[in-house]
Amino acid sequence: MAEMNTASYTEDQFIFDKNMTCVVCDKPFKTKVLKTSKARRVSSDRDLRPHHAYIDTLKYGICSCPHCGYSALHSAFPHLSSRQIEEIKQHVCAHYLPEDLSDLKVYSYDDAIYFHELAVKSAEAKYAKDGEKAYLYLLLSWLYRGKRETYDTIEGDEEIESIRNESLKEEERYYEMAYEGFSRAIMNESFPIAGLNQPTLEYLLGYMAFHYGKLEVAAKYVGSVLTMSSASRNVKDMALELKDEILAYIRAKKKKQTS
Repeated sequence: MAEMNTASYTEDQFIFDKNMTCVVCDKPFKTKVLKTSKARRVSSDRDLRPHHAYIDTLKYGICSCPHCGYSALHSAFPHLSSRQIEEIKQHVCAHYLPEDLSDLKVYSYDDAIYFHELAVKSAEAKYAKDGEKAYLYLLLSWLYRGKRETYDTIEGDEEIESIRNESLKEEERYYEMAYEGFSRAIMNESFPIAGLNQPTLEYLLGYMAFHYGKLEVAAKYVGSVLTMSSASRNVKDMALELKDEILAYIRAKKKKQTS
């Protein structure tokens, strides 16, 4: 297959406007959707945040009604009970100021964060499961990371440094909320949880636990993943790498204590 001409490539070539009707207010609107066949995944962070060539696909995961504010992942958007609709009307729509964003060609990180925060409010209003809310928190954390990284090459600017620091603060806040939510979900919900199978979620929780210095918890999850026949080779390789890092950290800590 021929490679795309990168010299003429722009982000809007990966998205299109899709006509929708809101299940809460019954009004038509357009939402931006990824042309998934075009987005080429090139790598991922160790906590599974994906990287695609020329576009951050995470910015386009939410469907948001500009009339009433109801927002959700595209896959979840149409699926509401009558009671959930009433709860969203009361707790989201009643406080939402309609905003026409139809002229946006692409979403900035701030646009995407705004839509995801609306999705969190909608999820909380409809009493979504912990796993669904935790996944939204994780996406928000990743979006703040992406926003922060766009300024990584700029030095010596106090305003930019302030944006970086605030983005890091919000990234960590949502990351912790995601960790706590997934920790509850894995105890109380059936797999898949927020679209994640057991090996993937246990690896993610292991990595997040290590991030917070919870070594016993991290080791427990890593050990579980390594014994799962259902775990993919890629997930097991990441778990092995994490296991080595945990052991190296423990050895270094013991050495420091005895020196």
